[in-house]
Amino acid sequence: MTPRTVPPAPADAATDATDATGAAADAGRRPPLAGRLGAWCARHAWRVVAAWLVVLAAAAVLFPRFSDGLTGASLTVNGSESERAERLLASEFGTSVTEDVVAVFHSETLTAADEPFRQAVARGAAALADEPEVAHVRDPYATPGQIAEDGHTALLVAGLTGDAASRQEAAPRLQEALDTAATGDVEALLTGSSPLGAAVVAQQDADLARAEAIALPVALVVLALAFGTLVAAGLPLLLGMVTVLTSFGALGAVSGLASFDVFTQAVVAMIGLALGIDYSLFVVTRQREELAAHPDRPIAETVGATMATAGKAVLFSGGTVAISIAGLLLVRAPVFRNIALGVMTAVVVMLAVAVTLLPAVLALLGTRLNRLPLPWLRSSVARPEPERSLWGRWSRVVMRRPVVVGGVAAVALAAAALPATEMRLGFHLGAEAVADEPAGRGYALVAEEFAPGTATPLRLVASEDGGLSTASLRALDTLAQRLAADDRVAAVTSGTDVLREHAGGVDEAALNAVLAADAEAVAGLFGPEGNAAALTVVPRVAPDSAGATDLVEWIRGTAVPEAVTEAGAGDLSVAVGGLTAATADLSAEVSRATPVVLAAVLGLSFVLLLLAFRSLLLPLKAITMNLIAVGAAFGLLTWVFQDGAGEGALDFTSAGFIQAYLPLLAFVALFGLSMDYEVFLLSRMKEEWGRSRDNASAVTSGLVHSAKVITAAAAIMVVVFAAFMITRVLEIKQIGFAFAVAVLVDATVIRVMLVPAFMRLAGRANWWLPGWLDRALPRVDLTESAPAPPREHAAAPR
Repeated sequence: MTPRTVPPAPADAATDATDATGAAADAGRRPPLAGRLGAWCARHAWRVVAAWLVVLAAAAVLFPRFSDGLTGASLTVNGSESERAERLLASEFGTSVTEDVVAVFHSETLTAADEPFRQAVARGAAALADEPEVAHVRDPYATPGQIAEDGHTALLVAGLTGDAASRQEAAPRLQEALDTAATGDVEALLTGSSPLGAAVVAQQDADLARAEAIALPVALVVLALAFGTLVAAGLPLLLGMVTVLTSFGALGAVSGLASFDVFTQAVVAMIGLALGIDYSLFVVTRQREELAAHPDRPIAETVGATMATAGKAVLFSGGTVAISIAGLLLVRAPVFRNIALGVMTAVVVMLAVAVTLLPAVLALLGTRLNRLPLPWLRSSVARPEPERSLWGRWSRVVMRRPVVVGGVAAVALAAAALPATEMRLGFHLGAEAVADEPAGRGYALVAEEFAPGTATPLRLVASEDGGLSTASLRALDTLAQRLAADDRVAAVTSGTDVLREHAGGVDEAALNAVLAADAEAVAGLFGPEGNAAALTVVPRVAPDSAGATDLVEWIRGTAVPEAVTEAGAGDLSVAVGGLTAATADLSAEVSRATPVVLAAVLGLSFVLLLLAFRSLLLPLKAITMNLIAVGAAFGLLTWVFQDGAGEGALDFTSAGFIQAYLPLLAFVALFGLSMDYEVFLLSRMKEEWGRSRDNASAVTSGLVHSAKVITAAAAIMVVVFAAFMITRVLEIKQIGFAFAVAVLVDATVIRVMLVPAFMRLAGRANWWLPGWLDRALPRVDLTESAPAPPREHAAAPR
């Protein structure tokens, strides 16, 4: 059956839809690779679709490997002090324990002295000891400070083995083991870093499913309004879902080589779905223009012409996003590198979908792409007239009043960015998000009945080549006493107290005597060879509070150096580890890496834009505009989350800071996403500039023909990102808000106000490039110059 052709487009639309493939041939050049590949996929559409069905089947099989291996956010920084402390604990103490977790036993009616309570604790200890991941358990009745003052809560410490992924995988099973010990009167709850991380992963999985259930139907409505037909609207949505599933499958394939956290999953889902829909939207929009302009042309040629222009711009835009995200690889922290790997995988998958599967589907649909039109938009589908649209009228306003329009936009953006100057960084543990789960309830009980830092203490590891000397032992004893005297510290466990008790002194001879006679007494406090010692410090404040971070900085910068200097222990090395220390190291690494990442991302983006648009001013303008968009997003993020302006509307309690790793991640992601709109807008402007050499006409044409699709794309991105703000995990709320606001500001205030106003004022300088540089640079044009329009279709001079 022959597909029904669409009505002919008006002359302006026909002129505007560039037959790039034909133009290239007329010029004696081969069509762009994107055009040739698109035409090939169109001619072999069923083969391409069949290949993608195989890929999707494989992705569905591999997806569980990815989702089942997710962990909580890793805070490790390679080469940091906290990472060194963790390595020393594993290597110097003859134990495989990598984390201590806490089993919380609590009763409203019984006390720890009652026999039923004791029996519940004994059953819980036995159940945990039988689990392969548990190296040891400590009897709370034999360990000082493990029973609350009112007697209704007791803490049993269990040492876990394995890496972060295996510990979090084991946490639900350990909770099930504890459930066998609980009774109607006694609760048994497992908490600590890994149990909390596992609970956050489970909560985030549920939140992601809910967010996608909201985002997809709303995105379909936006697409239907943008295209006017249900078939055209459904295609980008379908391909966006293909992108996400294939990306997760690809990450599942490499999950044996790298571990991914729940934050990576959320960011990949957000960006993969948004980019998948957006890129398909841009290509489908151009395909409809080509169909309207050339209704009698073979469908493979039409698809090839579409891919030669819109497809080429998509490839370039996706490359800029990937380059921006690759900047995260410069940060010496797995959390950033894993996110970079995840998002870059999603971008590569999306580009593969856009240049292979999408052309094939467009060829199979043919003119059926315009089927099922919305009744009230039927006429605009049949005869689009962009020059007479709202955007056509707005473009004329900008061309007449560029100073006023640009000035208003600049003032609004400056006001939005202002709060970012007061941004503070910290780390939020996420316990509130799982307050109803055993790990969250246990954490709350520990904070209420004991010191908040009991479940996540600081671990100070001291080492000295050749064995701890007397001077070093006395330095550690002095350090322990000063820490215990600090108001911010609830308890300190130090091996020097055991030496004093068992050997009557704190010196090298006492250590050797105790290790020889009763090594078990100092197990976990001194290494079996006497080369290392560990101090456990329990803060009175929560591990994710500013007070805990200040305590770590004081220990590292003041307490340790003073104790070492006073004792003359110059060969002693002390590393501060634990959750709070790791967050402090991550914040420091973000501060170190930010200038490097910014320089790399901005520099590479400038070079790519210079190659693409053959202009010195346009790359500088694009980078400046993207920085303005990110600054406005950060300002609003600070105002809403740090200052608490959005607590009621978004259902959260402000922590008084922004998650430490969010700004750098948001910068590279938002810079790449903002570049999307810049590339698509400037590509259309450059097409007109190549035709007319009239700057005002180029700016007007680019705005008129791009503003609608950019606005629709932005609306979809905002919907997708905003849907993730319904999650209970604060960091996901923050990143969803930052992405949504940045895209909204970028696609409205910047792209349809500030950019055209600036380009109108800059005039022909927009397109200037020194001749010698133009000749030296390789050609990476995003568009092919179209033949001059027929005389009867030519636009009137401006």
